Amino acid sequence: MADDTQVTGGAPAGGAAEAPPRPAAPAGGRLPGLEALRCVAAFCVLLLHARAVFGGAFVFGRGYLGVDFFLMLSGYLMARVQEPRLAAGLAPGSFMAKRYRRLWPMMAAGGLIGMPLLFVQSPGPGQFAVVAAVNMALLPVWGQTFVFPLNIPAWTIFGQIVCEGSHVAVLRRLRGWLLPAVIVALGAATAFCGAWHGSLDVGAKPETLGAGLVRCLFAYSVGMGLARWWGEEPPIPVPPLLALVVMPAVIAGSWALHVNGWWCDWLFVVLVCPVMLAGGLRLRRFRRQAGWLGQLSFPLFALQMPVLQGMHELGFGYWHGLAGAVAMGIGGVAVPAWWRARKAMLQPM
Repeated sequence: MADDTQVTGGAPAGGAAEAPPRPAAPAGGRLPGLEALRCVAAFCVLLLHARAVFGGAFVFGRGYLGVDFFLMLSGYLMARVQEPRLAAGLAPGSFMAKRYRRLWPMMAAGGLIGMPLLFVQSPGPGQFAVVAAVNMALLPVWGQTFVFPLNIPAWTIFGQIVCEGSHVAVLRRLRGWLLPAVIVALGAATAFCGAWHGSLDVGAKPETLGAGLVRCLFAYSVGMGLARWWGEEPPIPVPPLLALVVMPAVIAGSWALHVNGWWCDWLFVVLVCPVMLAGGLRLRRFRRQAGWLGQLSFPLFALQMPVLQGMHELGFGYWHGLAGAVAMGIGGVAVPAWWRARKAMLQPM
């Protein structure tokens, strides 16, 4: 998912003095560890979807927890990077419009890839046109198996937009005990949803979208809280290497040990995801490589499911589908970079 890991840059002049204190941004640009972790989470989601499409052992059957990390990271970065800018005068409406414009092109590309399959599966051209148009606007539909049949994982982008809209409208104004109280309430509601549905793999279908949004808001608000409480440096001395491997290790390990239950998902969100954040913030090396991985994460997430489904329909197997999704994600980085470079070359001197 698209998140700003760039922490430099000034905020607009002026602002509200009553805004809660914010952790200072480190002097020096990007957060390479968080960018690398975004890509780790995107690959965990990819491995889940590849097995869902092509079948086989679900070693990464809990790969959906990558979504919870995405949302926690988004809440962390919003509180750390964007709250000072909003407090200094950045208009919430302008911010949300910019976020939508940033998210939409890659999601639209995924939607275009998914259109042939949606057309074949639709009962008629009229329903196809309505569903495609609504989903291309990053809005859910009802009356279908999934709320985003055009590109199933797009529901999480809708959830991110809901979280960020809630942040700029309400959550950033919470002070004192109010944010912890909201986190506790959302944590309890998420636990109830998990117990009701048997896991936190909720949100993609109409009957679970509400539970999915609660799940998103919980992880997101925890990320907000961590940004405010940790300050410049997390108090947990987590080794960066541990942060990079803990998600795939826990997900694959729970499969190997037959550890099941919604409570495993919930504990992953409240324990493992903060550990990942703490370790990722301590990683200061490999900035160029981590930056490239961070750029890859959103195209890989946005395009993977339509590519996997399309290749399955064309008769390809698991490994071909996996390679195709990764190649398309790389193309999602390379093509915009080439276009920007071309425009820069054509600019008059």
